Parts: sequence; C-alpha cells; structure tokens
Amino acid sequence: MSALDDLRRFTIADLKACPPGTGARVAVVDTGVDADVLGPSAALRSFAVATSGLLSTVARAPPGDIGHHGSSVASIVRALAPEAELHSVRLVDALGRGSAAALRTALEFCVRERYDVVNLSLGTRRRELLLDVYDLVDRAAMEGVVLVAATDDAGTPDYPAACAALLGVDRASAEDPYFLGFRGGHRVAFLARGVDVEVWARGGGRARVSGSSYACPHVAAFAARLKAARAGLHPFEIKTALSAAATPA
Repeated sequence: MSALDDLRRFTIADLKACPPGTGARVAVVDTGVDADVLGPSAALRSFAVATSGLLSTVARAPPGDIGHHGSSVASIVRALAPEAELHSVRLVDALGRGSAAALRTALEFCVRERYDVVNLSLGTRRRELLLDVYDLVDRAAMEGVVLVAATDDAGTPDYPAACAALLGVDRASAEDPYFLGFRGGHRVAFLARGVDVEVWARGGGRARVSGSSYACPHVAAFAARLKAARAGLHPFEIKTALSAAATPA
C-alpha cells in the first residue's frame, strides 16, 4: 500500500491520535495576537505589515491585537494544537485598516518563511489582485506551505478561499470541535465548527462567536497536527487525509 493510499484511509480518530502540533509552525495572518493568548509559559513571535506609499514590508513587531479578531482565531488553534509554535502576522494598521496589498505582502512573507500552516480568516474580492493571489497560493503549494482560508460569511466567492490549491473553509453548526465536513466539487470544500464557538476574550475571559473566520482555525489546527505526525506531508496530502476523514456534506 502506498503512502497516499494510507492517507485515503485517514479518520478523525487518527487525527485525534496525532501529536498536538508538536514542532509545527503556524502563522495566524490577521489583526494581530495578544501575547496572553498563549499563556505565561510561551513566547509569541509577532510580525506586522508596514505600508509606505506603494511599498509594503513585513518586520518584527510587539504582540498585540488591533481588532480583537486574531486573538480569538489564535485561541482556537491553541486549543486544538496546543504544542504548535504560533506566529502572528498582523496586516492591519493602528486604526484597524487593512488592504489587499497588505494581504499580498503577508502571503509572500509566509511563503518565503515556509511556515508549515498559515491561517487566513480573511480575504478579498479585489479582482485586480486575483492573478497575484493565485500565483502565491500555487507557490505555497509547491513550497509545502499549507494555506487554510475562510470564505465570506455572505456566501460571496472571495479569495484566497476560492482557490482550489488550498484548504477553503466554511462554517457549520456542530458541538464537536473535531467535526469536519467535505463538499466534493465545491471550491470551498471543507466545513468545520463555526457557530457558537468559545474563544479567548481580552482580559482572559471567554466569548461565544460565530462565522467562517472561526471555522478556519479548526482546520488549520488539524493540518498542524498532521504536520506534527508526518513533517514531510505536502499540502495536497494534507487535503487528501482531511477529506478522507471528513463527513460528506
């Protein structure tokens, strides 16, 4: 039996048996992440996109969440893959404003750094950037970087989630955090828990949230667990294993 045949037999029980993200590097591209999300015993590596005129760059930056969104997303990854090494890539400015150019710069950075998994609970419908987005998604796949992207809650196709080379995620109502659905033939094929999800809130509290933004980090955590179990898996192999384990939708 080939390794790919083995992945086609993958189950949720196998996923739960995988290491909890040990050794996997996961980038959360979002509004930033508060250091408290990881707890006092872990150090958060934090970066930010800086834009000056037409030039955008990525540099080290203090931890912090401009819009309280990235921390909630990161807390889901942390809950399901607690030993993954989380990095924050903030793409909004001090006023919480993002741009398609910042998204492109953040994606370029993540591919260049060869993160194991990149969580993108965001997207764009700017058609003039589609060629760049498709090129970056393809480059990520060739470099072994697993991109996981949330679709628009309104149901409108947006990018990069609608790119078939990555793992596009929509929300589903489920109690089990390990719920995973798969819609064959859809651009955004995966479904994960994204309704009434408990997440970290500023001050150390908990909050309940809904949206595909919060379904996406569930799948990113699953990919991190797979990477921890088999470091050499390519993105198409991760997709094969997760689609095999998923419930047909």
